[in-house]
Amino acid sequence: MLYVQEKVVKLGGVYLQGQVTSVEVQEAGSVYVAQDEKGRFKKSQPVGYENAKVMIDILLEDSKDMTTLEQLMGMQQLFKPYGQDKPKLLAIVNEDCAARGITKVYFKSLTSKKVVAESKRIVSLELWAPDIVGIKVKKKAAVQTARQTIKKNKSKKLKSKSPAKDSRDTANGKKAAKKAVK
Repeated sequence: MLYVQEKVVKLGGVYLQGQVTSVEVQEAGSVYVAQDEKGRFKKSQPVGYENAKVMIDILLEDSKDMTTLEQLMGMQQLFKPYGQDKPKLLAIVNEDCAARGITKVYFKSLTSKKVVAESKRIVSLELWAPDIVGIKVKKKAAVQTARQTIKKNKSKKLKSKSPAKDSRDTANGKKAAKKAVK
């Protein structure tokens, strides 16, 4: 018995048509490899993380409501609507993406393949997450308390940027100097 689950991925507020055959989420770290003049490896050093990639394979078959071409045109509208210059950030809802902390993605590529001997089309989507998952931002209250601590620890000493702009009162210092000289 073949178990078919149709509503697996929601992209940009729309459930993707067809049968999702696989969802692959890939994350990787970036490593800089230093080499000497002769091409030998000297050392490697981690420098960050690459964007997460989500690859989705979908099997499209004719249904009562839509043909495979109509289903493909619907995906094309998500990928690149008429008049759009750059990929838009789309919300994604999928259990694999949610488990990895991916909530928004850009379309990287949309590939379709017609199997001539059969009535189906195979569509592959490659999506890229714009943010590196796992980095947590401090809560607003924690940032404010850190700023207040810094303000409390600041010096009370008056500082000016240049002697020409010094506006401190020096009359008392001059009087003390005259008394010391007399």
